[in-house]
Amino acid sequence: MSNLIYTKLAAIMNDVTAIDKKQKNQAQGFLFRGIDDFMNALHTEFAKQGVIIIPKEIDHLQDSFESASGKIQFRSRVHMEYTFICEDGSFITADGWGEAADNGDKGYNKCKSVALKYILMQMFLVPTKDIADPDKETPEDVNSKAKNSEADNDISLAKQLIKEAKTEQDLIKIWSDFSAYHTEIRSAVVNKRKSLGI
Repeated sequence: MSNLIYTKLAAIMNDVTAIDKKQKNQAQGFLFRGIDDFMNALHTEFAKQGVIIIPKEIDHLQDSFESASGKIQFRSRVHMEYTFICEDGSFITADGWGEAADNGDKGYNKCKSVALKYILMQMFLVPTKDIADPDKETPEDVNSKAKNSEADNDISLAKQLIKEAKTEQDLIKIWSDFSAYHTEIRSAVVNKRKSLGI
C-alpha cells in the first residue's frame, strides 16, 4: 500500500502556523481556540495537499445532572474516528473523545467539534504560542488548600466574636482563644477596644 498519505500529512504539519487564543468564553471569561480557528488555519493546507477527512461516530453516551443553579444539564460524550485520505487512496485513522455539557440540544455537536479540534491539535502538533509545559507548575497541595480554608473560617469567626464583644474580658478571651491569628485580628481588636472606650 502507498505511503503517500504520510508525506501529505507531514507537509501539512510543516506549513501550519501558530493558532492563538482569540475567542473568549463570555460566561467564565477565559480565552480559547475554537474549532473554527483550526479549520481556518488548516483548510488551505489540506486542500493544497489533496487530503480529506471522513468522520465516523464510534460511540455516543449521554446523561443528565442538575447544575448548581438548579437547571438540568445534559452531559454528552462522543467517541469519534477520523480517516485522513488522499488522492491515491492511502489513508490513516485517528480517534478521540469529545465531551460537553449543555442545557439544550447543542451538546452532541459540541462533542464532535471538541473531538476534531484535539485530534487536529495533537496530530499536527499545532503551535500554540502560549502553551504551558505541564512540568512548569506544581499543583497546589489539596491538604494545604483545606488548611487555608480552615484558617479563613477561624479568622472570620474571631472577627465576628470581636464585633459582638461587650466587655474587655470578652476581648481578652477571644485574643487568647485565637492566639494563632493575632496578626490577622489585631486591628479588629484595637478598633473594638476604642469603640468600647477601653
